[in-house]
Amino acid sequence: MLRVVVVVGLLMNLIACSSTPGWKGVYSLEKKEIDRSELEVPPDLSQPHASDSLALPNIAVRGTTYSVYNNTAYKSDKVIPANPKDVKVIRDGADQWLEINTTAEKLWPQLREFFIQVGFELKREDKSLGIMETNWLENRLELPTNWFSKILNRMFSSGLRDRYRARLEKTNNPNVTRVFITHQGLKERASDDTTGLAFKLWWELRPSDPELEAEMYQRFLIFRDMSKADAIKLVEKIKAKDRTRIIEKDETKMLHVGEGFARTWRRVGIALDRIGLLVDDRNRSGGLYYIRITDDFRDKVKEEKGWLAGLFSSENVKLKERYLLSVSAEKESTIISLYETTGAKADIRFVNQLLIELKSYLD
Repeated sequence: MLRVVVVVGLLMNLIACSSTPGWKGVYSLEKKEIDRSELEVPPDLSQPHASDSLALPNIAVRGTTYSVYNNTAYKSDKVIPANPKDVKVIRDGADQWLEINTTAEKLWPQLREFFIQVGFELKREDKSLGIMETNWLENRLELPTNWFSKILNRMFSSGLRDRYRARLEKTNNPNVTRVFITHQGLKERASDDTTGLAFKLWWELRPSDPELEAEMYQRFLIFRDMSKADAIKLVEKIKAKDRTRIIEKDETKMLHVGEGFARTWRRVGIALDRIGLLVDDRNRSGGLYYIRITDDFRDKVKEEKGWLAGLFSSENVKLKERYLLSVSAEKESTIISLYETTGAKADIRFVNQLLIELKSYLD
């Protein structure tokens, strides 16, 4: 009996020692190989015509509508080695993103291959908006990662799920592309009734994790052949500062941000990505984001313990398909407000909840 106890103890110690990976996000224990070979064309058949209907738009800083975008055809390219001189990290408050000296057309397949090798599937790819979004995947950080884990991991769950959205944005320089990666997380919760007889599990949203976002930037740069030391040095983990408050103006709730329009405009776009809303278009000169409520977002807020669950308890509250988010300058501050596409005020309960969520990412 003593021998059994000793053996079990040694196994548990071995598992515990091997359960601390080098990254906070652990999604795949095995590196996936990607087939880059072209499809063989059978005899008497010609190569299929490749459509450029999903080519990435040429997004310019002064372009305010899709009509001013200059579509360019997407062409596959090999991964280009990166070095610190080719990559710049732009930091704005608690947000950061990459500016890489290459075209969006070259970065698109690199990002796609990167997410697949990390372990994700791509559930959404929209080259017209420059957006790709992964599936929800368990973060196995708390699970053992040694040879014995393949057996134990079938029995246990980490209780954490993550997904990521990557957005490419072109600049006035066609050879410089901005890369935004945002995180969304779920946490498994359990409850029972007062008698202890009923038991149920559900998933609820947890705040986006800036550390996971920073880690994904680092891992993407390493994937592009930057050294790990350079990537970690380049992309740092930064702390947010409290700079926002919800106010009431013109009989509706608004978000007051204690910084200028230019900084707030950029950070709002990142916050909307984190929340999971889709930006169909943006008009910087008019200070407008054209927001679409996606099916994924509706499913998320309908969860019993979701952050907008209370809205669905009333028959009088229904989410519209689209909204307008206004970002307007007011002296040295910025005011954020939400409207229906007709210009009418949006439902106050939805406004309150969305502004609270925005505030958490803009502080």
